[in-house]
Amino acid sequence: MENKNILTQLDIEDEIRVASLEERPANFRSKVLSSFSLPKKTIEKGLNLEAAIVLGPVYLEETIIKGDLNLNEAIIKGSFYFGGGVLNGDLEMEETKVGGVVNLVGSKIEGRLNLKGGTISGFLSLAKSEIKKDVNFYETKINDTYHAGLIVKGDIYLRGAVLFGDLNLGGGFIEGNLDLFNAFIRGNVNLKSTKIKGNLILKTSRIKGTLTLGGVEYKEIIK
Repeated sequence: MENKNILTQLDIEDEIRVASLEERPANFRSKVLSSFSLPKKTIEKGLNLEAAIVLGPVYLEETIIKGDLNLNEAIIKGSFYFGGGVLNGDLEMEETKVGGVVNLVGSKIEGRLNLKGGTISGFLSLAKSEIKKDVNFYETKINDTYHAGLIVKGDIYLRGAVLFGDLNLGGGFIEGNLDLFNAFIRGNVNLKSTKIKGNLILKTSRIKGTLTLGGVEYKEIIK
């Protein structure tokens, strides 16, 4: 692939500007991007990166997105960071492959978070996040990864998270711990047939709905 087919940061910013003027979501569907960095920006109508290939990280620290963020079937070679971000719509990451960690610490999502069938290399953090609709991690894989000679454990952190809908982790694989310490979940939690290589941490968590554990595997449960 020639470099002219890879969108640069300038190309990305141009599309964001034009999409805002045309009052439509910025469209990067099926594009190849060197990286995607828009920290502390306001995106007026959402972002479409469905089936895109990002050769580096996606970095959206404290970014406000007034619409959906569509990453379905995208391949992100680096990490995905949306710490402190605000999303007025849905975060769609179905069948998305991320070569690094996914960090949504302190983010606020007005819609749902859908990571069905996704693959993450390293941890997934929703610590202190607030999600208004369902969180779907059905058949999602969170793998350990190696970086600079260190192991980054494939943990899921939901410490202090507030989820207003259901949490579905059914059929998933978590190579590290599933950490629900001090999480508040108003809906149901499904862990049916989930394989957790580390510990299941439920200490001081509050689950208002039903907790389904049928066929779940873990090293130890910590209540």
